[in-house]
Amino acid sequence: MLKRGGPLLFTVFAWFGLLKGLPEARPFFWFPACFAIAAACFFLYNREKKEELAVAFLLTGLLLPAGAIQSLHLIRLTPLFFPLVIVMTFFFSLPAVLIALTLFSIQIVPASVLQFAGFRPFLDIADPVQAGLLAAFLIMTAGVSSYMVRRLQTARDKAEHALATIRRNARSITHEAELESLSSEETLSHYYASIMKIDEEIRELLGTIKQAVFADSASLFIPDRNSFVLRSSTGAEGALEVMDGGIVGACFRDKKLASFSELDEKKTPPGYRKELRIVSIIAVPILDGSLLVGVLTVDSSRQYAFNLPEKEHAERVAAQLVRILHRERMYIPLKRERAGLRILKEESSNLVTSELDRGRIARRLCEGVERISAAQVFFFSRRGKLFDLVHHNTGRSVESRRVSFDATIINFALENRTKFYVSDVKGYKIPIMPFNAGEVRSVLAIPMLSENQLLGVLVMLSEQVDFLENQEIELIEILCNQASTLIANAKLHAQIERLATTDGLTGLLNHRIFQEKLTGELKRQSRLSGSLALMLTDIDHFKKVNDTYGHPVGDIVLKGVSKIIRETVRDVDIAARYGGEEFAVILPGTDGPGARIIAERLRESVREKTFSADGKTFNVSISIGIAVLPVDAKRKEELIEKADQALYHAKHNGRDQSVLWNSIG
Repeated sequence: MLKRGGPLLFTVFAWFGLLKGLPEARPFFWFPACFAIAAACFFLYNREKKEELAVAFLLTGLLLPAGAIQSLHLIRLTPLFFPLVIVMTFFFSLPAVLIALTLFSIQIVPASVLQFAGFRPFLDIADPVQAGLLAAFLIMTAGVSSYMVRRLQTARDKAEHALATIRRNARSITHEAELESLSSEETLSHYYASIMKIDEEIRELLGTIKQAVFADSASLFIPDRNSFVLRSSTGAEGALEVMDGGIVGACFRDKKLASFSELDEKKTPPGYRKELRIVSIIAVPILDGSLLVGVLTVDSSRQYAFNLPEKEHAERVAAQLVRILHRERMYIPLKRERAGLRILKEESSNLVTSELDRGRIARRLCEGVERISAAQVFFFSRRGKLFDLVHHNTGRSVESRRVSFDATIINFALENRTKFYVSDVKGYKIPIMPFNAGEVRSVLAIPMLSENQLLGVLVMLSEQVDFLENQEIELIEILCNQASTLIANAKLHAQIERLATTDGLTGLLNHRIFQEKLTGELKRQSRLSGSLALMLTDIDHFKKVNDTYGHPVGDIVLKGVSKIIRETVRDVDIAARYGGEEFAVILPGTDGPGARIIAERLRESVREKTFSADGKTFNVSISIGIAVLPVDAKRKEELIEKADQALYHAKHNGRDQSVLWNSIG
């Protein structure tokens, strides 16, 4: 109570001291006291922003020049207080100015009344000179006031005109009649150009409402998940700090206009903080239908700064912001759709040009999906009941590249043969992936299907909740469908190529491909000046096996021997079915002794293999002939002939043996 009423009480005492003539009688007491009171009022007013402190400060500021006039006997200059009071209306509320004018009216009260009370009047209006000066100063006051009113009106008219211009421009941008004559591409270009000016339009609107209602600042806040953020403000960048809740938060929550004229920021926080204290504030919800898209605020450090007209201005600006933000909201999905279609076109082309290689198709698919939405992307190819990791973009090593999705979230998509999107995995107790994928909040799994056959699965993981929108999921599905078709075609192409290049019974290369491979290896070895060995092998007494057990059992023997050949030779070696029960193996970079070691290992493995038919078991043996380039031959035909001669020698000299051509005596 003392903090609020004390300055005003001291000011009243100083005023009565002025009427009693203390500035003239005791200047060394009265002036320091007034300065002290003025300093105290100034400090308290800037800290508290209270109306009574504003009145005290105003009166104290008037007392000091009044005392100087009295002390220096310049009482005829007293009317100068009138324009001074008018000027102060820019910095103080109307109630404070009215109180000051009321107190000043004491000066022109008839002198007899004041003298009866024992006071000295400042101005004797019976003096014609003083009366003339009073009239002149009043005219001056009227002129100053008129100028200021015109200036205020001009500023208000300018703000209204700017607001009307913005409205008119917004209507012209969205008016269908103007766009009907444009092509679709021109329409999009026109629309995008208007969108680029949205931030500029918002800033212009905020500046307009600030001028129209004489606010310290105007700001636009937009929702951000469960809170709000600053979109634009008339203040300097970084001058406004957003706080959670407060008046702005309540406006977002209740969707109702809020207005305060004597705000105590400690008891009722505005929802943001800035250098100047906020005493008056209007917060207007910006509603696009029932959807809240933002909150407009205007604030002032003055009490009772905003009344009904100011609220109406703020609501009109909020209505205009609705239209601007609506255009922006319509632009975002349009831009996303156009970008998505561009990505779809480019990545579809990339998929088509990735040839018939499943690895390249998988890599292209993952790259295209990542362009639609940044996330961890994995592509798994089905291999029986398990899945092989073909490609991923994480850049880290994965624990196992062959996995099972049983008891994982991904398995929901595999079992139902349809996409499965989880916007927030927080409620799921089962693991997402069969290995540690790091922090994951949302997941998308799309099975790769071709004619209802499961080829694989695409998996996307993100640390964000609900990281995909429906349109993005649709684009990803389209890419996956295209990739599925290409993978199925690649699989079919691989099968056709395998049939064309391999022997259907044994799975080894056929005779035609053997001849091509041998020609290529001979050319390569001639360039490298290296050696090359050729083994020709034949199953001993194979006709007897067919005659005794039948051709189906003979086929089993052929498959068994071919499997042993594949498992025995090196990765660089080339094995083929030469014809009938004969096989050939090309051994690049191998000399005679080295080829003999491989041949003996192969011969012993075949002899140890047991076959069964009609409840009986039997074994077979093989004979092997070896020729080496360039020791035994220079040309392909000569090399084959020498290896065949060595095989003939082995079969007619006991069978079940390997023979080098250069060892034949």
